[in-house]
Amino acid sequence: MTRVVSRGGVRALVAMTSALAMTLVGVGAAGAGADRAGAAPTTTTAAAAVPASWSFSGSGFGHGVGMSQYGALAQAKAGRSAQQILASYYTGTTYDQVPDTQTIRVNIVSGATTTSVSGRATGTNGGRLTVVGGGRTLTTSAGQTLTLRRSGSSVVASCSGCSPTSVSGSSVQVTWDESRTDLGLGAKRYRHAPFVITPTPGAATLQGVLHLRLADEYLDQIREVPWSWPRAALEAQAAAARSYALRKVSAGVRSACACHVHDGISDQVYGPVPEGAEASAWPQWRAAVAAGGGSTTGYVPRYGGQIIEALYSSSSSGRTVNNEDVFLGEPVPYLRSVSDPWSTSADNPRRSWTATVTGAQLASAFGLPDVASLNLSDRTSAGTVRTAVATSSTGATRSMGGDAMRRALGLSSAATQRPISRTAGASAADLAAEVARSSVPVSARSVVIASSYESDVAHLVMARPLAGSLGAPLLLSGRNQLTGATVRELDRRGSQVTRAYVVAGSPMVTSSVVDQLRARGIAVTRVGLSDKDATGAAVVDLMRQQGPVTVAAASTQASVPEAGAFAAVAGPRREPIVWAGSTRVGWRSKAALTRAGVRTVRLIGPTTRVPSAVASDLVARGFRTMRFSGSSSSLVSAQLADYFRNSYTGTRVVLARTGGGRTSDPAIAAGQRAPVLVVTTSAPGSVTSLVQRSPHWPAVRALGPTTRVSSASLTKVRRA
Repeated sequence: MTRVVSRGGVRALVAMTSALAMTLVGVGAAGAGADRAGAAPTTTTAAAAVPASWSFSGSGFGHGVGMSQYGALAQAKAGRSAQQILASYYTGTTYDQVPDTQTIRVNIVSGATTTSVSGRATGTNGGRLTVVGGGRTLTTSAGQTLTLRRSGSSVVASCSGCSPTSVSGSSVQVTWDESRTDLGLGAKRYRHAPFVITPTPGAATLQGVLHLRLADEYLDQIREVPWSWPRAALEAQAAAARSYALRKVSAGVRSACACHVHDGISDQVYGPVPEGAEASAWPQWRAAVAAGGGSTTGYVPRYGGQIIEALYSSSSSGRTVNNEDVFLGEPVPYLRSVSDPWSTSADNPRRSWTATVTGAQLASAFGLPDVASLNLSDRTSAGTVRTAVATSSTGATRSMGGDAMRRALGLSSAATQRPISRTAGASAADLAAEVARSSVPVSARSVVIASSYESDVAHLVMARPLAGSLGAPLLLSGRNQLTGATVRELDRRGSQVTRAYVVAGSPMVTSSVVDQLRARGIAVTRVGLSDKDATGAAVVDLMRQQGPVTVAAASTQASVPEAGAFAAVAGPRREPIVWAGSTRVGWRSKAALTRAGVRTVRLIGPTTRVPSAVASDLVARGFRTMRFSGSSSSLVSAQLADYFRNSYTGTRVVLARTGGGRTSDPAIAAGQRAPVLVVTTSAPGSVTSLVQRSPHWPAVRALGPTTRVSSASLTKVRRA
């Protein structure tokens, strides 16, 4: 019998014996079939859904191999020297002076069909260009435009106001007086000559290359980091840039571009003469380039006496990446993965990032008609994606390297991982209070109270849908007094709370607890008894007062974790959970379901947990049944998430553990109205597979401390 404890005393509220004796309403021949196990869509069916967009989150920017530029900034701010910075990123290297007066060829025009330049005066009588091609010379005056184009296998340079008006040859060289003239190329100005234009091999286009002295003409105009950064960070960058350039010069001229390096991010960013605010910081950079060296030498990192290939990127995700994990090839001893907490400092704007790509973009990147699932679980030692595997709605799969995916999708890095968080609290009562604080508005007028004891977990599971239908927090009590966590949460909510529904018989939550609630000015309704059947019936009767109840669920003690996961949607959907034994749902619960007009009962668990006899009993009483029949609690929770994916709110999944003497965590987690995925000591494949095909849930929350949901489980799902 359902009872109410109010300020005025005890009175009957819902259940009367005559009501329980009401005639059962049949559902007709169509509804009287056998247990419809498997009526719920399987995860295979759900996987065919094709998301319209995919959300990626991560940390870092670039390939992550070698030095982190933002890491160098943080180290410099911490007082570390350039030598210390370089040694931290390039394992086993020394910091040495080497000659750096070599000529380096820098491509600033690549694959153009035509291009134009002009001389810009920077001093008296300046602005003149001297153009040589095929043994002939052409001279332009200040401001005159020189047009360069292909003609067969030759390069033609023409100027309508010049004499001669054109020259041509297998290459054309442009020079100028650097003391009073800059070369104008579009809006850019270049100071150092010569500029050599050659045909592109195998194409009707041009390559335009500056021939520069490496030590200053090239390095002085490298723009890889802001020139306003601390001196040690600039010196480290200058040494890395010098090392990179010297290695490229030693490798020889690349025929495709007639160059050693390009002027962009494919090699190193080389820019024109600085102007405006940039020019004011230029002296700092030039001083860093020249630091410690002589007129013919500069510092580089070396390994075993050899100049290293000093790869670098903007930032890592907290650990740099082994070279072979990005660029393949053999492991390089100085390009090993190292811890890099410096990259995650507040100065780094990409210490965390989020990006969204359309389903069409993702499909195009992988060469599939669509993408229904994306597996990112294959990771490097640095935690970046090693191999990404996409699966289409037809089951076709394609894979690509993590860094290739980064570039194809325009992501900041291959260190993609779902944002994670934890709900704090060691005990069940602590967790319930924290879920209430974070998920239920303080304006809620009622609360639901259940026992905190594991032996009473069935009542807690039945209480969760009631709390959800009322929009009320679910809080836990001891036998004779409210838990400290519940008291603090009630204190926080204050006078807003005017009624409490105690879903427990008096031996579970005694009258002393009722008195404590009444002392706060809260009217108390005791819902049900210690008997599970009576409590289930009372919950059904109370929930139908909130609105129509046409579907319910049945659980047994063996399927508590699954029922707890289902409770995340049971409340908002007004689908109460009733309790079954080994052969049947109790008569009181079945009568309440009939009074409510329920036609369908969901069986939450396989036949080993919710026996077929229970289904037969329900069918015999005129109910339709359908079953979530996964072989494990984790698989059933994933099936539930798939089936009800449009009923959840928010953008995250919640991991809740069952085991370790406690099965209540999934029901507690259900208060967050997010998909609850059941884990044990690890996260099984059913859980990771669910998140791989659910980009609309890009974040992961763990319920409880690491003793409940381990860091390994959270990381596995985060990186799935």
